[in-house]
Amino acid sequence: MPEDIESVFNLKNGILARTLFLFHRCLRGIGVRLLDNRLINPRRFSNALLRFYAPVFGGRVINVSGWDDRDKEGSYYKEYFKNCSDYLISNVSGKEKGMGSVKKNGSEEMELDLEKPLPPDLKGEFDVVFNHTTLEHIFNIEQAFENLCELSKDVVILVIPVFQQLHILETYGDYWRMTTLGIARMFKKNGFEPLVIQVNDQPFAPIYCFAIAARDPRKYEGKIEKRLDFEMGKFLYGSGIKGQKVEKLL
Repeated sequence: MPEDIESVFNLKNGILARTLFLFHRCLRGIGVRLLDNRLINPRRFSNALLRFYAPVFGGRVINVSGWDDRDKEGSYYKEYFKNCSDYLISNVSGKEKGMGSVKKNGSEEMELDLEKPLPPDLKGEFDVVFNHTTLEHIFNIEQAFENLCELSKDVVILVIPVFQQLHILETYGDYWRMTTLGIARMFKKNGFEPLVIQVNDQPFAPIYCFAIAARDPRKYEGKIEKRLDFEMGKFLYGSGIKGQKVEKLL
């Protein structure tokens, strides 16, 4: 006899399930309050890493789709790049948090739509391209990733969610969750070598991947220690890598 499909749909509404879900949320709440927020809070995790690495880089920097450049900790990302010669922010018209967002802080802003092919005059125009949690909202993600890489003649710094609840607004959707390995392979596909792949992996709020990739990794020998950590979800589900040589898959 076929299984009652409604009983499957309603499994999450059972008393035991709801009790355990509530217990899990309470435990998560305790963890969030007691553990170092640079581990638990994904934004503070990525900000801490960016503060450490950003001073290594000079030249022209662009924060792509950077809204008003705020880091949500009372500062601006421009202040992280202490050795840059020029700092711009790009946004797109007709979107929430789009063009015009930086008027109040006096930063230079340019228009750039990541879903369209990059204008030829922008290729290689920047030394450092920084993008924080945008790619998941762009349906044509491969074009967007290619554009980020083409903008840079040196380095791309990327923050992107690997695990995260969907967040959808009227002016943009939420389409993708890339894995750490997928991020690394996309960099290599576009001519960049991953130098840093780090995630805030823990059992309470494992969300962000922070990545740095360079066109010529030899330039950063002795300046940036290569740190590639592809594990994500290990504390919830156990390791899914099982000792494989992940770099052979790149």
